[in-house]
Amino acid sequence: MQESRLSPATVGYSGRKRRYILITIIAVPAIAAALIFAHQQHPYANSIVLNFDSYGNSSIDKTFVRIDTGAPHPKGIWVIKTDPSAPSKSNVLARLANGESGSDYHMLIKSGGIYSNFQAEVKFKVVSGKQSVAGLVIRFQDTDRYFVLQADAKNHKFSLCRAQPGIILCTQDTTAYIAAGQWHSIVAQVAGAGGEPGVVGYLDGVRLIQRYDTNYMNGGQIGLWTKGDSTVYFDDLSVTY
Repeated sequence: MQESRLSPATVGYSGRKRRYILITIIAVPAIAAALIFAHQQHPYANSIVLNFDSYGNSSIDKTFVRIDTGAPHPKGIWVIKTDPSAPSKSNVLARLANGESGSDYHMLIKSGGIYSNFQAEVKFKVVSGKQSVAGLVIRFQDTDRYFVLQADAKNHKFSLCRAQPGIILCTQDTTAYIAAGQWHSIVAQVAGAGGEPGVVGYLDGVRLIQRYDTNYMNGGQIGLWTKGDSTVYFDDLSVTY
């Protein structure tokens, strides 16, 4: 009877796999501990809350910067509109697709703040679209460099994705039921400079994402994010730092 032997390459792969599993087991609780430590070292002393209720219909604060990617076809619009179901009545910030299709990304970035150790939150409602994706942007550097916690109501996934030049890489995701036509919330707890660089993501108050990542760790701006033909309403965008 012949012996079954693993090749050196297979043995090496198996060893690396065990090391990666061990690193993951160690890293996950370490991220949570690091974020607690970062919060203790950098307690949140300031906060900004935008509920859009003082805005006139159709007007958007000039401190928001709009960014669209992809081919030069119709990109939809961002507007302030009234929604009786808004978490804080009565206005919401709406991204209306207006018949757009495709898989481009659309962002509205809040300028005037660079945050490293902070908590950001937004409430959202996916209204329609084949894509049906809403997201909260964190550590925004420029069009090609940022993170986004995205909620996909079509595929029922909650993901942490990192934008790099030419690609968006989703480094962690989990199954989560996201009902279209209903309000949900995304919370991001982020530690950067002065603490272990971790990101913790919550959907509807449940912690689903924990990720150690050293990219863009010196901080960045926050913002809102949608994809393709998604029509999404946002409310109560806030950051504490």
